[in-house]
Formats: sequence, C-alpha cells, structure tokens
Amino acid sequence: MEKSLIIIGGGLAGLAAGCYGRMNGYRTSIFEMHNIAGGVCTGWKRKGYTIDGSMNTLMGTRPGTGFYRFWEELGAAQQWEICNHDQYILLENEEGKIFTMYVNADLLEREMMEFAPEDEEVIRECCKIIRKCKNVEMPVDKPQELYNVLDYIKMLKMLPKMMPVQKWIGISSAEYNRRFKNPFMRKVFGIHPEAEMLEMPAIAIFSQLAGMKQKDGGYVIGGALALISYIQQRYLDLGGELNLKTKVEKILVENDKAVGVRLSDGTEHRGDIVISAADGHATIYDMLEGRYINDKIRSYYEDLPLREPLVYIGLGINRKFDEVPSTTEGLHFPLKEPIVVAGKEFNTLGVQIFNFDPTMAPEGKTVIRVYFITDYDYWENLYQEPERYKAEKERIADEVVARLDDRFPALADQVEMRDVSTPMTWVRYTGNWRGAYEGWMMTPRTMMHQWSKTLPGLDNFYMAGQWVVIGSMPTAVMSGRHTIQMICKKDKKKFVTSTP
Repeated sequence: MEKSLIIIGGGLAGLAAGCYGRMNGYRTSIFEMHNIAGGVCTGWKRKGYTIDGSMNTLMGTRPGTGFYRFWEELGAAQQWEICNHDQYILLENEEGKIFTMYVNADLLEREMMEFAPEDEEVIRECCKIIRKCKNVEMPVDKPQELYNVLDYIKMLKMLPKMMPVQKWIGISSAEYNRRFKNPFMRKVFGIHPEAEMLEMPAIAIFSQLAGMKQKDGGYVIGGALALISYIQQRYLDLGGELNLKTKVEKILVENDKAVGVRLSDGTEHRGDIVISAADGHATIYDMLEGRYINDKIRSYYEDLPLREPLVYIGLGINRKFDEVPSTTEGLHFPLKEPIVVAGKEFNTLGVQIFNFDPTMAPEGKTVIRVYFITDYDYWENLYQEPERYKAEKERIADEVVARLDDRFPALADQVEMRDVSTPMTWVRYTGNWRGAYEGWMMTPRTMMHQWSKTLPGLDNFYMAGQWVVIGSMPTAVMSGRHTIQMICKKDKKKFVTSTP
C-alpha cells in the first residue's frame, strides 16, 4: 500500500514536494490556507490588471542547468515563455542622467567607466568577478544530508572554479560599495540606498548578472500566477490532492511521531509522514507548540535576520511606456520631496514597469509596481485601527502617484487602478512570520548556512521551504525535491523523476 504524505502549505515548496512525492509512489494531500495555491509566489487581479507579488527573475530558465531540470520535471519549462532582460536596473542621478546596469559585463564596464573613471581599478575588478561567476554552478541534484564520498570528491573538483569568487561570499554589497570613490557608484551594487540588498553578499548580485547574461534568470511571462498554474496542473495530473481554504492549526503527534494534522474547523487528517512547507515559526511554535526544539533552532528565530517586509503599490495605467527600456529591477530616480513610510524617509523611488509582459494589462495599458522596505511592528499596530490603516495606505498611494506624475507628466490622470498591500496582507494570506516573505535574509552569514529539515525528537516529520533553505523560488522548489529524496532514502526506495 502507498504511504501517505500530508503536506502543509501549497506554495512552491509544498507543490514540489507533492509532485515528487507522487512521482515516487506516495499518496499526497496538500493543505493550503489561501483560496489559491502559490503561497508567497503569487499575484492578484484588480480591475483587469494583474499585480505580480514576487516575479522579477527566475533562476533555471536556461536549458541544461540544474534548476532548469526541476522546472521541466514540474511541467513549467515546457509551457512558459521567457523574457530575458539586457538591463538589470536603470539608476537616474540628480542631473537626470541614467546609469544602466547591463547584464553584459563588457557593456557594464564601459558604462561604469563613463560615470566614474576615478574608480577604474575597482570597476575592472568588479567586472572580472562577474565574468568568472559564469563558470560556477553549485550542485543541486541532492540534499547534502545524502552526500556520499563520490559527491564530496565532485565538490573538491569544483574548487578551482570556486576559488576566484570564494572570498567575495563574506563581503556584503554595502562593504563592497565602499571601495568606490564616486558617491553615485557607491549606491549601484546595493541597487538603491534604502534597500535590503545592501546586506546581501556582493557575490549574489555578481552571480545574478552573470546568470542573466547566459539567459539563466529570465522572467516568466504571466509572472508568478503563470508559474504556479503550470506546477499546480502538473501536481493534479500526477494524481495529487489539493485542499484550498484549509488552514492547519496543529500537527498531531503520538509517541513522538507525526501522524497527521488538525484543521481550523476541527477536522483531523491522518498520514504516515507530515511535511510542513508552511511558515517555520508557526510550524515550530504553534503547530507543534514548541515541543521539538533545541538551543540551535531557538537561536535561529531569535538571532538570524529576517527578510524585511514590504509595502507594495500596484497601479494600472492607461498608457504605454515604450520609451522606458525593460529591466529586471526597474527605474530608480531621486525625489524632490521624500516619501515617508512607517516613519522612514525614502529619497528615491523605484518603479517596475511591466511593459514587457502583455498579459498583465489590457492592450495599450501598463501595470507598474512600487515597493518600500518597511517596519513590521508599525503596520501590526496600525492594523488594529482599521480606519487609520486604510487612510495610511491611501496616503502612500497618493504620494507615489504624485511623485510618478512629476517624473512622467500627466500620469496621475491616467491611473485606472490602485492597490496597496502591507506586511499584514502577507500575514493574512500566507502566514509568513512578521511578513518575512522569503524567510531569512541572505547575508554573508546566512548564504552558505545549512538548516536541518527535521526537528530533534520528532519522527516522520520534515520541513521544506524558505525557512530551511536560503534563497527564493528555485531553492524553495529544490527543498521540496530534496525532502522527498530524504524520505525515499529512509524508506529504502530509489528516488525517481519524470517529465510530462
């Protein structure tokens, strides 16, 4: 008889675990609290427009890479249409001159030299690192818990390729930026001065540019909703069970073995193995009541930095933006007057213009997206006063539209749709602790960190998703796959995959 897997959370990690579970002969039931699958890999529709909640780039869009194989197995790569950007970001200075961060290192080097000839030495070094990053691809085919001697030998053989970039793993973007003499260039590799990207390892940005140059890091037309629809259909075609609007409140445990779940409506569902691909904090402290934890795990949730939450403003504009080149991270320009969000002043505005995705807006119109890094406690407190909460969202939208109108004259009169989401929106729909939409912040400290997919003293239980692996969409899928590999190993089954 097939063993049964109960999977908490229908995001990328949960759907991936479900797909690979079905490929390997397990009965699978996914329980998702929202009325659609996807978790934080999501989008929403308003007045004929689609606001994407997570898609900028997607690693693994180039055939032949490890992540591409995952997307093939999950039925996405066969259906998607990919847009590959030549420009990563456009940064406008106070004089209105635009710096283009190209994904091509040669073009980028020329652009940087034009802006900051005094930084020639750092610029040459920077672009040299980007070129070297194209030769580095970490193995992703199995979890490190299952490595054998041959796997470690393969890793040793990779060292010569890793050595040129190894030292940059421990240096943050902020640290690297300080090497530049030119004030404007000091902002560049942090994307924009107020963003959390300044904490990311410099190598992460260099690697992303190198990958995009090789067309491995494209945008899926249709955004997150399209990507999820492909994988959800693959899961259903494999015979998996998907339960929406079913929130898990407790993980049932008997004799220190996970045996099922209890839903918010009081019903119980039993299974041989439970996988939580849901929020890590809620899993450990609420669903399991903090019973299976040690000092090491406790320190993660007390000390490690979280991905900072966002305020999202989506606007539907009755206008095309053909004059703005398509980019990954949009156009960022200085403001004459700052915008204050949750007590913090923002002196630049970054706007992502989806003029490259015709599925996001009616013909001749465009969706644009603005977001701000924000303070969770501010919004949690404000949320207790619904009228003030609503008014503050409207104020921010008003100010964003006004600043965009300064940059793009007559835009204010062309706005047909406005939508504002806050960290509380993410908490309501995804349950992510403190609105940390990707779990842990990627920093030099966390980039190479390994989290256990099991909890001490609890059998027949695994965790998957962005609380046990750093990164974004590809690594979430990877964690779901790896979890099923570990289960197969324990059950003495050969792990197998297939493509539709």
